[in-house]
Amino acid sequence: MAEHINVEVYRGILHIGSAAYPLRNIARVQSVRVKFRRWLLFQRFLSIAVPSLVLGVAATVAIKYAQSHNAGVVNPDNQQRYVAIVWTAVAAIVAPSTAWLLIRFLQTLRQYYALVIETAGVPSALLFNPGRSVIDRVAASLTKALEDPDSPLGNFRQTVNNYHFGHNITQFGAGSRVGI
Repeated sequence: MAEHINVEVYRGILHIGSAAYPLRNIARVQSVRVKFRRWLLFQRFLSIAVPSLVLGVAATVAIKYAQSHNAGVVNPDNQQRYVAIVWTAVAAIVAPSTAWLLIRFLQTLRQYYALVIETAGVPSALLFNPGRSVIDRVAASLTKALEDPDSPLGNFRQTVNNYHFGHNITQFGAGSRVGI
C-alpha cells in the first residue's frame, strides 16, 4: 500500500505530492511515532458482525417457529433452504468484514512514523513510513528550508515511499503521538 511521493521545497513552497504549503504558513515540523488504535478496528468489525449474526439467529428461529406452529406452511425441505439462504447472506456480510479486519490489523503490526506539519490550523500528518530515518531526513531538510525560506540553499527534492492508513488523523499538544 506504499506509493512513491515527491517532497520538494522550491521558491519558498513545500510540495508534498500534489499538495502545496507556503513555508511562511508552517509553524512546526516534527516526526512522530504512529500509535494505532486497534480497538477501533475491532469495534468496527463487531458493529457489522454482531447485528448480522443476531439477525441470522432470529431468522433461523422464525423459520423453525413457522414450521412447528403452522404445519404444512413451511415444509422441511424448504425450511432447510431458507436457513441456508439466511446463513449464506450472513456469511456474505461477515466474511468481507473479517478480511478487512485482518488486512488492517496486519498493517498495524509494523511500526510507522509520520511527518506532522502544523500550520495556523489543525496539524496534518502528511507522510507515513516505517523508517524513522526517512521521516527524520525529510523533517531536517524542511527545517533547514524554514530557517531561510528565500534562500536557494533551502531548496531540496526527495522521493519517499508513503503509506496510506485512512483519513482519521488526530494530534493534540506538543510531544503527543499521531493516532490512527
